[in-house]
Amino acid sequence: MAKIVLGIGSSHSPQVSSPAEVWSMHADRDRLNPDTNFEERAKEIGHTLQDQLSPELWQKKYEQCNAAVEYLNKEILAAKPDLLVVVGDDQEELFLDEAKPTFGVFCGTELKDFPVKLEDLHPSLRPVIWAWHTTDETESYPTDSDLGTHIIEEMMIEGFDVAQSKTQIEGRSIGHAYTFVKRRLLSNQSIPMVPVFVNCFYKPNQPTPKRCYEFGQALRRAIESWGEDKRVAIIGSGGLSHFKLDEKLDELVIEGLKKKDPEILKHVPREKLEGASGEILNWIVAAGALEHLNVDYLEYLSGYRSPAGTGVGMTFAVWK
Repeated sequence: MAKIVLGIGSSHSPQVSSPAEVWSMHADRDRLNPDTNFEERAKEIGHTLQDQLSPELWQKKYEQCNAAVEYLNKEILAAKPDLLVVVGDDQEELFLDEAKPTFGVFCGTELKDFPVKLEDLHPSLRPVIWAWHTTDETESYPTDSDLGTHIIEEMMIEGFDVAQSKTQIEGRSIGHAYTFVKRRLLSNQSIPMVPVFVNCFYKPNQPTPKRCYEFGQALRRAIESWGEDKRVAIIGSGGLSHFKLDEKLDELVIEGLKKKDPEILKHVPREKLEGASGEILNWIVAAGALEHLNVDYLEYLSGYRSPAGTGVGMTFAVWK
């Protein structure tokens, strides 16, 4: 029978992989995002954030991010998993308006990452796209069809109507929630994965935190019922709060993770999971799947990058 040997949670924001001098460029990109209410928030709270915006502090936090990613890398390689089950969100990379599943599982044998043209990207993303996507030759990501299919079958029995995906529409790359895992957490080593999709962004069919925790519990039962003698690591990719950084929200989620308290995680206020902060749902799924393990390591960095309070609650965790 398959055994879950490790759990990982990791922010995958470009800010995680950005040198300090690039953080202000991300803030320039935030100004273009109408959801940040940038100018209004800068006037309202900018005076409270000046000590968070120094280049020296940004450099320190960048170094701490690198150290945390390196720690996760070592933990994954030490656990020697045969397979990864990666819980992430698709941001109109594989799925466009023809279908955006609430929950989905890829059950094909391979996904591809197609080269990105640097000139098509915002200047803030060009220095860090290496952490997400190829800019040269197409890269293949092996996936495990047998486990993917088994998970779908078991989740249906569990009462979750999970979308299946077997093929990749030409020109659409595997999402950065999954490529980040290989490119940064695995140092480009190739371990077959099963991508699990959670609709963190797109109304009206985002799941509730409660549904996500219960989905994670069912996901663990599905993996452990698989008849193959395989070592499996579960990875929650994304989060925590961004692009408007909300430390209180992040602290609530972290409390639920550390205390293994499902009631906290099931009742994270849904209205707080706006925009990219919805990626917290990936962590809640992972926490449900890993409730038999303990949080052994957790690093949190409040990555403020503008007087409007934009940034990322950069978070890295290990369950063992």
